[in-house]
Amino acid sequence: IGDDIAWIKPGEDGRLYAINPEAGYFGVAPGTNTHSNPNCMASLNKNVIFTNVALTDDGDVWWEGIDAEAPAHLIDWQGKDWTPAIGKDTGRKAAHPNSR
Repeated sequence: IGDDIAWIKPGEDGRLYAINPEAGYFGVAPGTNTHSNPNCMASLNKNVIFTNVALTDDGDVWWEGIDAEAPAHLIDWQGKDWTPAIGKDTGRKAAHPNSR
């Protein structure tokens, strides 16, 4: 249930009308793991859309702060190759800080 986005349109009667375009639950991924939010992690098994997270070589998703250590290779949120060494050398994150 989203609470931070609204599409607002002025009506012909001068009043503002708004809708929330989001459906379902959402949250920021980085830092979310089974210790920080076990219920959230348990809900991510099916019918989930991820945005701006990293992609593992086997097609799974990964972000900084998830339970697992960084894999040896990822495709980052910008579609670029990413490795722990690249992250260490450049400070570049695999997942966007506002990934969901």
